[in-house]
Amino acid sequence: MSDRVVALTVPQLGLTMKEGTVAAWHVAPGAALRAGDPVFDIETEKVSSECAAPCAGVLRRQVAPAGTTLAVGELVGVIAPPDVDEAQIDRFVATFKPDQRA
Repeated sequence: MSDRVVALTVPQLGLTMKEGTVAAWHVAPGAALRAGDPVFDIETEKVSSECAAPCAGVLRRQVAPAGTTLAVGELVGVIAPPDVDEAQIDRFVATFKPDQRA
């Protein structure tokens, strides 16, 4: 995969955290992001946390809608430059493995 396509994943917020729920999205697909911009919120039984963009780019895909519960490391969204074609984003999403880290 291209290193220009970056995975947004469920972060591990504590040593015992196994899963989290996408509580809300702060930006819509197509939104330009800077590193550190808030993108989505994750909730666990104990905490709610705002998840930030790890890099600049465009939010190309919201893979998990708000309300979806996923295991730590699973794909939530995709950031990529606007010139990366949709087919490449589709391939990235289809072949993503939770052990991939952005």
